[in-house]
Amino acid sequence: MFKLMIVDDEMLMRIGIRSIIDWEEHGFRVVSEAANGKEALELALDLKPDVIMTDIKMPVMDGLQLIREASRALPACEFIVLSNFDEFRYAKEACQLGAADYLIKTEVTPPVLGELLAGIRQRLQREHTRSGLAALPPDFTQSLTHLKESLFKDLISGLLDEKEAIAKAQQLQSGVRSEELAIVKMRIDRFGEVRKKYVEKDEKLLRFSIVNILGEIIPARWSKEIVIESSADYLLIVNTSEGTMAAVRKDIQQLCGDIQLTIKEVMNLSLSIGISAVVPGFRWLKTAYEQADQALRRKFLEGVGRTLFYEDGASADDVRTAADPASESAELALISVLESHNEAKLEAFFAEYRRALAAKTRNEREVREAYIRLTELIGARGSYAKRPHSPAAEPSPYEEVLSAETREELHDIVLRYARQTMIPDTPSSEQRNYADMAARLIQRFYAEDLSLRRLDSYDRLHNKGSMQSLGPVSAARVRASYVSFADVPVKVCV
Repeated sequence: MFKLMIVDDEMLMRIGIRSIIDWEEHGFRVVSEAANGKEALELALDLKPDVIMTDIKMPVMDGLQLIREASRALPACEFIVLSNFDEFRYAKEACQLGAADYLIKTEVTPPVLGELLAGIRQRLQREHTRSGLAALPPDFTQSLTHLKESLFKDLISGLLDEKEAIAKAQQLQSGVRSEELAIVKMRIDRFGEVRKKYVEKDEKLLRFSIVNILGEIIPARWSKEIVIESSADYLLIVNTSEGTMAAVRKDIQQLCGDIQLTIKEVMNLSLSIGISAVVPGFRWLKTAYEQADQALRRKFLEGVGRTLFYEDGASADDVRTAADPASESAELALISVLESHNEAKLEAFFAEYRRALAAKTRNEREVREAYIRLTELIGARGSYAKRPHSPAAEPSPYEEVLSAETREELHDIVLRYARQTMIPDTPSSEQRNYADMAARLIQRFYAEDLSLRRLDSYDRLHNKGSMQSLGPVSAARVRASYVSFADVPVKVCV
């Protein structure tokens, strides 16, 4: 795999270039980034990249000077110039200095960049063959990033002992040492909504973008490794700085604040973060992971976009109560409020319910179960005509309750559902469900044997197609519910 460096004084441009493709699929690994030519030259002399992709106009040392200096020290290095339309004359000069090609920034696309890299890769491979350079050992032709991820996932799972882990970390040139370290677990808030914007291929791009931004904004003084746990969850494993626990905490909090701010500014995403206690080495990474995960679960009670330290409090799962949060008296009060059709009373009931529930329990499971019972009660008391019916693609109230990420979000979902059941009847809401229609027809023809198929026929003739008015998806669901019983006689007993 060939080494590549990106040089541009604009951070967003560096992030964009780094995130636009999967470099390793094209045979390259981004080994470093720099914000000016002087910084890039110092890094290049140390890292010896095969390709440098550089902007032209930069402070301290521009791209043209970088090409002159670096090409003398690294004659085999290839250069790609990034330019704007008004910098074309500089791009021509760069090509005269030996740059392989140039790209107009506004026209950089994955296909264009992929085609350019394919040509450069072929030239580099031919040069390696001519120079008699040995191929990389098979173990290292795999992605170094993936090998490191596998190492730390094994450590978190408790599958490696410390001695073996230290040996592998050294072999893979890991940035993290088996010394004082912590795990920072980051989660994209409301990921279900974020995911709707991405197809599977773009979801992969989302992961690359997050990792690239993290790599860009975390200062070099932090010894770190980044692990993708899922498209929503990312782990940052860092060796902590020396000093008091208060100083270490302040340092980590500042780092997490910078990460949250940049992700918001660049990608318009909110991150919630859970942070473990400091542990003494690789052997305790599993414990650190469990602590970070436990801290992150407090997001349910404290809200999204927070930085949560394990030491600040036990997880909601650890705070239990024998009290029943949704008492019978509260349920009776809700029934009374629903029947009153008074929205002010409904608001007051839910405000008091939230206060009483918070006083009784901080356990996520108990809070969620309490609101599930309210949802069931609302669904049972509201007439079918008044109950909100979501389109097939929309989640049901129960699905929303189960997927709510915070207590406040959960409260708002159930309150909204209760409000919807109190909307006065309208002509469009007069339609009843198939069971209601069947009950009316059974009462009408109580002396006869009726089948569900016959009920459907009567419905079409006498009610202008109640089933059809439900829409094709809803009607299909209703019929599917009864398909096994379509010809079973329904004997009415009175």
